[in-house]
Amino acid sequence: MKIFLTIAETLGTDGVYFTEVYPDRSAQSAGEFACSLMASFFENTGLTEPEGFDPTSTWEVEGDGWFYRVRVQEEEI
Repeated sequence: MKIFLTIAETLGTDGVYFTEVYPDRSAQSAGEFACSLMASFFENTGLTEPEGFDPTSTWEVEGDGWFYRVRVQEEEI
């Protein structure tokens, strides 16, 4: 059986690293959730999306001393 993990990694300007992991049973659902996490990042932080930003294809953003990354990882259980 396969499980799909949506992993969000954050490094704040304060140097604190944080990881969130969300399990899912389908690759499509995990990918859709990853897209929603990227879109929510900008809504929740108040940062402006870079020009041409597309949450369906851009799953990593960074600035001066910070980053936010999202990825989907497939695991066999």
